[in-house]
Amino acid sequence: MFSIGNTYLNTYPADAMDTMTDRLTSQIQGAETDEETMDACKQFEAYMIQQMFKTMEETAKVFSDDDEDSSSQYVDMFSDNYLQEIAEQMVSSGQGFGIAEQLYESIQNNS
Repeated sequence: MFSIGNTYLNTYPADAMDTMTDRLTSQIQGAETDEETMDACKQFEAYMIQQMFKTMEETAKVFSDDDEDSSSQYVDMFSDNYLQEIAEQMVSSGQGFGIAEQLYESIQNNS
């Protein structure tokens, strides 16, 4: 059975990824101060870490014996928000991968 909810949940990840990518790109390009540039770089790093966590989670599901039901799509959508928060906390507390600092230095060197 086709429903609007299922269509939304199936296209949500791709739309959200495009929106986030566009937002981060424009934020980096539009940064006027060093602080704004570094903040955008940290958000980019957090986004990369979030995507890594999502891939790890999807890989773990492949090896799971659980059958997916329609409610798991809703759990996945809210899980994305949780992973985003973890990634942002990692970067802001200095426990990221250092991508933000390297990106920031690269931007400064090319300016």
